[in-house]
Amino acid sequence: MIEKKPKVLFFSTTTYRIPIDSSIKAKFETLSPLATIKIFAYKEGLSKDAPESSMYFLFTKPRNRFIRYIKTIFLSFFYMRQHFSKADIVVVQDPILSFFVVLSMKFIKLDHRPKIVVESHGDFIETISLEKNLTFPSLYKYIMKFFAKYSLAHADYIRVISSSTRKQVNSFILNKPIAEFPAWIDLEDFIKAQYKPEKNSILFLGSISQRKNPLLLLRALNYLKKRNTFQIKIVGPRINNKYLKSLTDYVSNNALDKSVLIEEEVSQEGVINYLSSASLLVLPSISEGLGRVILEAQAVGCPVLVSDAGGMKDLIKDGETGFVFKSEDLEDLSEKISYILGNDPLRKSVSLSAKNELKQYYGTNNFFNGYKEIFSNL
Repeated sequence: MIEKKPKVLFFSTTTYRIPIDSSIKAKFETLSPLATIKIFAYKEGLSKDAPESSMYFLFTKPRNRFIRYIKTIFLSFFYMRQHFSKADIVVVQDPILSFFVVLSMKFIKLDHRPKIVVESHGDFIETISLEKNLTFPSLYKYIMKFFAKYSLAHADYIRVISSSTRKQVNSFILNKPIAEFPAWIDLEDFIKAQYKPEKNSILFLGSISQRKNPLLLLRALNYLKKRNTFQIKIVGPRINNKYLKSLTDYVSNNALDKSVLIEEEVSQEGVINYLSSASLLVLPSISEGLGRVILEAQAVGCPVLVSDAGGMKDLIKDGETGFVFKSEDLEDLSEKISYILGNDPLRKSVSLSAKNELKQYYGTNNFFNGYKEIFSNL
């Protein structure tokens, strides 16, 4: 007798660009042998020539952040309830959104309530205060902690992506089953890329915000400029204009204009091109769930230097598959950059080891097996 697959609904505030990227399609197609999947999230870039798959139910994303919050709450309480009641399992991407999902399900008949999987992909308390200029950050954190504690307490299963996200979840709840495995990432195009680094070219890839901390990288350049000559490319979405101005002001005030390039967010092809030409990727983040760009860099063959904050160090064996420096320590960051750029054999050895280990690890399909564990236990 064939066992019936569960109906699994993924609900998040993630924004998917239309037409759906092939990597995103592959992500959910990978899980199709385990369950009947439906995805509810936001969209942008919709065109009449790009019809959506029946698997995706995507809402137009309001540009204003406050209106987006209101719309998300409305969807959770009213529109989504009819879909929740038809699902066997509901997977929610973060503990804050899960609060509204849990409350919404209170109004569903008891025999129709699905199991709830709450996911944590990063720091769900500090992240937004490090990325946005909040008026009352302490009040915001208090409310978010209340939401998270409530939703995690009502979860049937919890999924985390790193040791740091597990640690944060454990600070709220201890008696829940937890599965730990990395987020989906399609590395095939990255592995195929030809790595031809430009001499002394340093790359930062990520949102331009206090959380990602690219200013520390500029300070390292200024610290080292009398000893080392290198170029820095800062590439990513400009989510905080105030922080962006602090970067451009620092560049201008310290005569670094010829050594620094600040670019907006690029496509996956653009990411591959930047990684393929960089001598070193540096991620000086203050807070990070895992850091998928680390895996992308390792797949290309670009060596990586990361701070020891958050889950990034889970992906690095210091001196073997990458390099680690003390978070927010300018001197340690600067000396590590100088040492790595001056040691070609070490960079090549680390790049090769990281790429080989990455292929072996992702060949075991941890993403598929992780969800298989969750679905089979619910």
